[in-house]
Amino acid sequence: MALNRKSSILCQLYEKKHFTSKEFRRLWDFYDKDGSGFLEYSELERFLRDLTEVTLGEDVDEAEYEKFKAKIMGLIDDNQNGKLEAKELSKIIPTEENFLLAYSIQSQNLGAHLSSQDFLEIWCHYDKDCSGYLDFTEAKDFMKDMLKVNSVKVDLNNVQYLDTFFKTFDTDDNGVIEIDEMAAIFPVEERFTNALKQRKRFSKEEFDRLFDAYDTNKSGSLNAKQLPKMIADLNKSSKTNMSDKQVAEISGRLIQMFLNKDIPRTELSLVISSNTPQHGKQFKREMNEKRQSLMS
Repeated sequence: MALNRKSSILCQLYEKKHFTSKEFRRLWDFYDKDGSGFLEYSELERFLRDLTEVTLGEDVDEAEYEKFKAKIMGLIDDNQNGKLEAKELSKIIPTEENFLLAYSIQSQNLGAHLSSQDFLEIWCHYDKDCSGYLDFTEAKDFMKDMLKVNSVKVDLNNVQYLDTFFKTFDTDDNGVIEIDEMAAIFPVEERFTNALKQRKRFSKEEFDRLFDAYDTNKSGSLNAKQLPKMIADLNKSSKTNMSDKQVAEISGRLIQMFLNKDIPRTELSLVISSNTPQHGKQFKREMNEKRQSLMS
């Protein structure tokens, strides 16, 4: 498997003495194709083969590759689960902004994977208006707390420092940190990150309209029987063209994620709908202007 040195992101970046945090995220996202927060199976194999060729050259036979692979995994796969987390990968990627990688995509201090409910509780603490995103004002508290938790010694009043942090995790550069971007920072259970994948298919307005229609007793939640019907109607009204199988899979993931219990409106809205324009130049401009005014 020859490495295309002109197109490989690893080749482009690996010769540098240090990666910026943005470059590390770009590298991680390149290999973590399914956005699970891990490199596993074919993702891990591709990364390790690229790393082998970058490190040892192209003329490496299979026996040498297996030996190098075992050595690398022995050095960095701390929990020996056969997967790589971002904090493990950061051991062999030299990075300038080490404070970001102190927790990076997986937070070492949090230990075990967070449940969906734990993550949503953390999110709602910072997303005061339950908008589904953190603007710079909301994100400042989150960023400061994360730096403190990881015992990173920086000037927490330095807005330029916080601005660098903010822009690193605003991966789609729309001026806010959305819930799926924050989920990429924490070691959240895999079924939650999978459930977030469809959130930008459905607008918050359409979600609210259909939730009101299905919440006939005004309880503020939906049960496991109502949810698949609502997802099917969202699919039709939003013209997302998902198959019946895809609708069933999404519904099943959500029901499992919420442990077959009634699902509250706020939590469901955060997971399956988006309140930010995907290509909203005006929205991005307004959010960036707000951030700049807070920095001045």
